[in-house]
Amino acid sequence: MAGLGFLMRYSYKTIAIISVLITVLASVVGFYLAPTLIESNLKGLNLKPGSDMRKLWEKTPFPLTFMVYIFNITNPMEVVEGKKPRLQQIGPYVFDEWKSKKVISEDDNEDSVTFDLINTYKFRPDLTHGLTGDEVVTVPHMMLMGGLIAAQRDRPGLLGIVIQAFQQIFEPQGTPFLTTKAMDLLFHGVGVDCNREELEASIVCPQILSEKNINKINDTYFSISLFGVTNGTSLGKYKVYRGVKDVRKVGEVMTFEDSEVSKVFKGECGKIKGTDGTIFAPFHKKKDIFYSFSPIFCRSIGPAYKNEASYNSVPTSVYNIQFGDFKSDPSQHCFCRDGDPEKCPPKGTVDNYACMGVPMIISKPHFLDADRNLLKGVDGLKPVKKLHDNFLQFEMQSGSPVSVKNRIQFALQIEKIPDFDLMANMEPAIVPIFWIEESLDLPAKITNVMRYGIYLFQTIISIIKYSGIILGIIGLFIAAYQRFQNSSGTKVSGPPVIDNPLAGVNLQPRTGALKY
Repeated sequence: MAGLGFLMRYSYKTIAIISVLITVLASVVGFYLAPTLIESNLKGLNLKPGSDMRKLWEKTPFPLTFMVYIFNITNPMEVVEGKKPRLQQIGPYVFDEWKSKKVISEDDNEDSVTFDLINTYKFRPDLTHGLTGDEVVTVPHMMLMGGLIAAQRDRPGLLGIVIQAFQQIFEPQGTPFLTTKAMDLLFHGVGVDCNREELEASIVCPQILSEKNINKINDTYFSISLFGVTNGTSLGKYKVYRGVKDVRKVGEVMTFEDSEVSKVFKGECGKIKGTDGTIFAPFHKKKDIFYSFSPIFCRSIGPAYKNEASYNSVPTSVYNIQFGDFKSDPSQHCFCRDGDPEKCPPKGTVDNYACMGVPMIISKPHFLDADRNLLKGVDGLKPVKKLHDNFLQFEMQSGSPVSVKNRIQFALQIEKIPDFDLMANMEPAIVPIFWIEESLDLPAKITNVMRYGIYLFQTIISIIKYSGIILGIIGLFIAAYQRFQNSSGTKVSGPPVIDNPLAGVNLQPRTGALKY
């Protein structure tokens, strides 16, 4: 109380008024003005034409890191005879992934923008240590094997014609596997000549050439690859909210390919939720789900909240994508074939047959968190959580992903085809072909904007707010104490006066000589 003694010089009414004003001012600034200012700034994170946010959204100023690992089958002939595939992981092949949008139209009334989403990949040989892309690999021939399995499932009456046509078109040399250079498999493409005179080939070839996932070179020649057909081309036409009228809707997908629902799935599984994955709205809570619509899955994916963390001293929330958790999450039935709970793939996997047109199974790399029996079907896999799990780290107030490790494995679900000699003796298995890692770590110069513009400002305001409230409360206690003392007859309007014992004594030095 000694440090606040100066307050005792004032009346208790004056002290009370000043204390109330300090408390009210600190509360208004801390609880209203500062949050309103932050919210006002975050509302600027919309896609208004010409804004800084719009420019960043249209063309990301830095690339994501895109890595591909290929599973080379070292014993293809043994697999044909019914033995277990032996896998050798080769990679990573590293690429820069640049994301951009080609704006098609805008609608001010709807507050929407329509665009093509484009991914462009550039090989980084300096980061692909020891690999050039000329490495020869052997993988399941997705078009040959996948096409035959699809025909056996959906059109068994035409299976004989399809088998004959595929033998004429692809000319398999004693094996249904594809052996080629790694970069041809990934981007350059493996050429296929569909200019055949045989009846079966002439029937099937036009259907192949009409597929979207092939690179059509001319009317009879095409090439197949994993990513070549999508490199630098549109992944699909999106229409999303710009968020000018309501920033909480920014980036939310309204339609994909002019449809409000997935063209593959029906009901709840077909509802398009969330954004395109490149932008998320601000003002999120940690239990919110960051849904995004993925053309790879033909449906929306939503990661689940995992834990709190920090990134470059910025508070974040970590989310994790779980595949095929059918027992604890009924919505995961959308990952089953046709959304039917009776047709679910093994735990930890997604049946993507309906979306990709071939029996493709998606999971975490090396079947991490999946049914352990899947590891028994092949040799060479070793799941490691640190290397193969996925996570997304979000700064919640701005809705910005600050660190991403998105890892997905693609595998072919192999079945016996009795009428096709090269697959008649093969054991059913889910055989991984490749897995990808798409990663992003925002540089400090960007996260510092969040750190100092949001969190340091909030910290300073909190100090001012609570210091002012505490000071005001102390002042009110002093006013109450002074009022109590006055009412009891004790004067406390100022500090007590202490008599000076030396009063009246002349302390001036004497002049003249001293006498003894």
